[in-house]
Amino acid sequence: MASKNSRTKLDSPVTATTAPVAATPAPVVAAPVAVAPKAPVVAANAVANTVATAPRSADRDRSTVVALVTRLRDRDAEVARDAAATLGRLPADSQAVEALGDVLRNAEGYFHSVVRAAAAAALGSLGDRKAVDALIAATRDSMAETSEEAVKALGLLGDRRAIPALEQVVRNENGFFLENVRKSAQDAIKRIQH
Repeated sequence: MASKNSRTKLDSPVTATTAPVAATPAPVVAAPVAVAPKAPVVAANAVANTVATAPRSADRDRSTVVALVTRLRDRDAEVARDAAATLGRLPADSQAVEALGDVLRNAEGYFHSVVRAAAAAALGSLGDRKAVDALIAATRDSMAETSEEAVKALGLLGDRRAIPALEQVVRNENGFFLENVRKSAQDAIKRIQH
């Protein structure tokens, strides 16, 4: 038995200034932190920088279009998608229409479906009827989002050449088209006919 003079700190009374000793360490819990995905911010910044750094002159539109057309082939699908969407908000340009049509045709199988869908929507916004053939072909895209955007764009363009392709979507003889794509085709036909 220990004498009174050989008391250890553990035997000492605990005062308000001393912390009790825990038998096991308390688990460390990190507070949740909201982190935004980096890719969309990077994509948006890349396209915004392309538009913002274009020269401030009559050549601005031309150089912006050229830079955005180049970005359509970016390896990051979000950057390419944002480039397509931005091209759709600029004044109509034959180079942009041609490049967006190439994205839709996707001859090399290179373009991600989100880029193809954005290209279809952009062509609808640009309103250039030179895009009708590419949009008609895109109605049969394997991805419903792209197909639907092509159908909607055809409705916006209002070109009667699109009606047979849109009617084929509505009939859906092979069960290829989702209901939302068929509904969009019905709406597009009505828009074109009226």
